[in-house]
Amino acid sequence: MKELLPAVAAGGTFAGGVLLGLAAGILAGRQTGNQLWVLAGLFGGMVFGGYGALRLLLRSGK
Repeated sequence: MKELLPAVAAGGTFAGGVLLGLAAGILAGRQTGNQLWVLAGLFGGMVFGGYGALRLLLRSGK
């Protein structure tokens, strides 16, 4: 069970980054009226969430 903890934390970091990016994109889309911000926020969240997840996995030695 202990060996799964870094993978679960990395998955949570990725999911959290995606959700935060999506929420930021939705807010920006509402303010500007341009819905492309939703996609930009989604992909930005994927990039930052993926980076954070990768760092967690590399630090754990997996």
